[in-house]
Amino acid sequence: MDELIYKEVAAALKASVNQLPPANRVATNGFDEKAFDKLLTVAAAYGTPTIYCTYEFAVKMIPNEAWRYTEAMKDELWRTGRLANYKNHKVIILEQGFEDATNERKVIDPGYVWIIPTGADGKPVKIAFEGSTIVDEFQNHGDRSREIQVYKKVGVVAMLGNNICCYADTELLGNMHTWNYDGITGNVYTYDGRKSGMDGESPSVTVNVPGEGG
Repeated sequence: MDELIYKEVAAALKASVNQLPPANRVATNGFDEKAFDKLLTVAAAYGTPTIYCTYEFAVKMIPNEAWRYTEAMKDELWRTGRLANYKNHKVIILEQGFEDATNERKVIDPGYVWIIPTGADGKPVKIAFEGSTIVDEFQNHGDRSREIQVYKKVGVVAMLGNNICCYADTELLGNMHTWNYDGITGNVYTYDGRKSGMDGESPSVTVNVPGEGG
């Protein structure tokens, strides 16, 4: 049940992006520091922003210029591959999961980043349970095996106000599969977007980006 609700929450947030004012949304390829900082400024007007993203995006959200790295940052990047804070704003990693035991399709779209100020209008996602849990057990006549079915009614809705911001990395948007074979050399794109055997060369990926409303 927990995994199902986690999946529904991710889907509800994704479907509610167009509730946000245009000033609260940015869609661009990769990590654009200036565009990201603009969204932080908007969210900071309502409280202290916290950044929620997957690990795939977090590894991109680091300073580009070498002179900006402190020894502590270098150590943190070496140990974790990312920074726990971005310009004094806490970064929360949304734990990724898979839809089934094949580990091929992810649960959370890694292209979405949410910036939510603390203490602002409660929680943006509402979860409601109705009634009790119904459990039915059946016995198959052929092999006398037993089948158990569980039913629980639950509703999930995202209510995004003008204090929440969303950054969409079109390079990651819709990339729901862990491995993508290039179909030519047999190499695969690794989890962080590099192609195996290509010494970090960036892959050429076409992503269809849904149009923004408003």
